Amino acid sequence: MKRLDAIVVGLGAMGSAALAELARRGKRVVGIDRFDPPHDRGSSHGGSRVIRVAYFEHSDYVPLLRRAYEGFERLEREAGVALKTECGVVMGGAAGNPASAGMLRSAREHGLDVEHFDGGELMRRFAQFDVPRDWEIVLEERGGFVRPEATVRAALEVAARHGARIERNSLVSAWGSDGRSAWVECTAGRFEAATIVLASGAWMPGLTGVAGADRANPFALRPTRETLVWIDDADDAAWRAGRMPVWLFDRGDRPAIYGIPAFDGMGAPRGLKVGLHGRGPSLPPETIGAAVDPVIVDETVAATSERISAARGRRVAHACHCMYTMSPDANFVVGLHPERANVVVAGGFSGHGFKFAPVMGEALADLAIDGRTALPIGFLAPRG
Repeated sequence: MKRLDAIVVGLGAMGSAALAELARRGKRVVGIDRFDPPHDRGSSHGGSRVIRVAYFEHSDYVPLLRRAYEGFERLEREAGVALKTECGVVMGGAAGNPASAGMLRSAREHGLDVEHFDGGELMRRFAQFDVPRDWEIVLEERGGFVRPEATVRAALEVAARHGARIERNSLVSAWGSDGRSAWVECTAGRFEAATIVLASGAWMPGLTGVAGADRANPFALRPTRETLVWIDDADDAAWRAGRMPVWLFDRGDRPAIYGIPAFDGMGAPRGLKVGLHGRGPSLPPETIGAAVDPVIVDETVAATSERISAARGRRVAHACHCMYTMSPDANFVVGLHPERANVVVAGGFSGHGFKFAPVMGEALADLAIDGRTALPIGFLAPRG
């Protein structure tokens, strides 16, 4: 095989998007994953992922999200599959809560269309919820969810159509770079290329040899094992997309509770999907197949029932694990390796990254080909 232009390690959300974008641009590229993507052994599964533009975490993400929405729509056209559902998103909590305040800040800075009202108005519009009447709520109509497995599958199909080689069930044992060329050794053999893109999610600490939460080291990424729960919707139309928005409620010093309404298709579990954001323990990705902790499941259902009274007494239809990969400041780590100019890194997506997959694919392809990108990702760059 001739020397490649790029090797992509990890074919979840970001890796599959990068592989597709590199292949679209006519590059000779191979993608490698230790499992058979799309799979449930990392961070790119679970039937649905929240998508929104009025980003409370940091307003600098907003231009990237606008581009990501366009990218999902392009991928839908290319693959002929529906990936995105805009059913609205509501977020809020007690007055001054960070979710509402952050959404309003992003809306002001970027001219986004949102509505700002109190908990009483939320319950008037959506009777499913039970919240204090004086809560502060923000609604974004363009919010909703995307389908992760279908997105990864579509990106890999596009990549293959444009000539990418995909190595599944191939464990990377070593990689290296001298600044001008790079190589990867894996179950499928040895590959050499001009550059490597490292995008292996919760497996990044194993690839980089660095784990933990050292703020001075951009690769000190910490995997956590999170629990997803589906509460049986019992054919309740009020819990379905179109009647219920995506939602997240701040709980002060406790993990926020979020939910994604029920929908049909794409092989997703049936029911109202709920979770506690960042509740899980710090554990390596090898533990993802362990039995779900009933204490966390009960805690998740109880937190949901506080805000959706009809959830009380409903059975848990399904529960599983998903990995977060936390950076020290919960912002992504995306850019050129500070010591290896032909190695591109994408990690630390900290439980809020999937919605950026298409634009991250573009940025990673730019970096792999040119060593720079016009996309506004400078605030995410690793700094050694």
